[in-house]
Amino acid sequence: MARPSKISKALTDRICRRIAAGESLRSICAEKTMPTISTVLLWVVQDRDGFSEQYAQAREAAGYAHADRLIDVIDKVAIEELDPNRAKVMLDGLKWAAERMAPKKHSPRQELTGPEGSAVHQSHTITTTDPVEAAKQYQKIMGGNE
Repeated sequence: MARPSKISKALTDRICRRIAAGESLRSICAEKTMPTISTVLLWVVQDRDGFSEQYAQAREAAGYAHADRLIDVIDKVAIEELDPNRAKVMLDGLKWAAERMAPKKHSPRQELTGPEGSAVHQSHTITTTDPVEAAKQYQKIMGGNE
């Protein structure tokens, strides 16, 4: 059976649900039942059937999924199931992905609106390399409980 190449609502919904859950487009398109990555990316850039907006929303949701995975990694370090040095690499990658995919919520540099509608920039910095402490600082920056 050939890979699908025609766009359909059911197919784009399936792809976007998986992206939103944090899967990469590359891993999704590696499956023989999915279109090739080049086909999907052409749908995005050509905005086939309005797919660009759906794809952008799925990518933003993936940013939230990556941010959520940070907590899983930290929990594994806390119970000594994962080496802290390996965890740091994972945390850096997940943080990078979250910041790029959902910058309005996860970027360390967030844009706020000033009293007259002008942009006010606020910058946050994680000041530790300890994964557990970094997660606490990240959560505080993002407005969560400590």
